Amino acid sequence: MEDFSFAMAILQGIDISTKIQSPTKLRDPVLKHVLSLFDEKPVDIFQVGAIESLDSKFRIGSGWSDTVFGPHVKKFGGSLVIVDVNLDHLANSYMIADAAGYPVDLKLGDAIDHISEGCNIYYLDGADGHLGDIQTLEQFKKIEHTSSVVLIDDIQTKAVSLVSYLRSKKIKYDIHDVGNGGMITVDIRKDK
Repeated sequence: MEDFSFAMAILQGIDISTKIQSPTKLRDPVLKHVLSLFDEKPVDIFQVGAIESLDSKFRIGSGWSDTVFGPHVKKFGGSLVIVDVNLDHLANSYMIADAAGYPVDLKLGDAIDHISEGCNIYYLDGADGHLGDIQTLEQFKKIEHTSSVVLIDDIQTKAVSLVSYLRSKKIKYDIHDVGNGGMITVDIRKDK
């Protein structure tokens, strides 16, 4: 599907996930599974990273978790907070949320300054590389005492230090073969 048609379909609220063909497995099934853990109840979600681009390759490469989390919040209640350091990325998330009719609370800045207790799901999908690896570990340490499910995308570029930390603390986590290098879920809910 060409990028213009893809972007227009998304902005018109048309679900085209079944038309996406890629050797990379989409993150959607993992995101939907985590949402299902909350039995169609309101869920408060904190997401690091907004939609980088409306180009179709970014739907595959970045996942666009907003488009999975947002409809759940619209249907069952709760909240979706998205933090990003890039105003253009936040604008993309706003356009998609507005077109699809789900509420979103956008924050411009570093996630570590906004992340706090009170959410059911934390999706850590910030910067790649050494800086992203450090930031992801800092973010996790700030919320590891909460009763929540934490998702971390792109293990090889964002979660190398976190994996070592989880192992050292004997915190159970699952690895999912999706996206670019896999995704981790850490279920630290107290009342599973």
